[in-house]
Amino acid sequence: MDLGLLGGYRLPTAIRDAYGVETAQQLADQLGVTKAPTADLAPDADAAYLALKRGDSAPARTLLVDKLGVSESNADAALAKLPPL
Repeated sequence: MDLGLLGGYRLPTAIRDAYGVETAQQLADQLGVTKAPTADLAPDADAAYLALKRGDSAPARTLLVDKLGVSESNADAALAKLPPL
């Protein structure tokens, strides 16, 4: 899935180190994103981030699988690699 302008976003160091990628496009390719992110995804992404900070990965998994089309196994693997927030 081509992320367009978002694809060139350089990821934070902790994310780059954890996933071995430099840009959002590389991470999307690695995860197997099949659905294009849209502006209405922002509230869900914010909620998922806040939940992750509390130790709850369920909203992030839902976002990856349902909103971005990532397979369940890839979502689980990605969340397992996620560095502490």
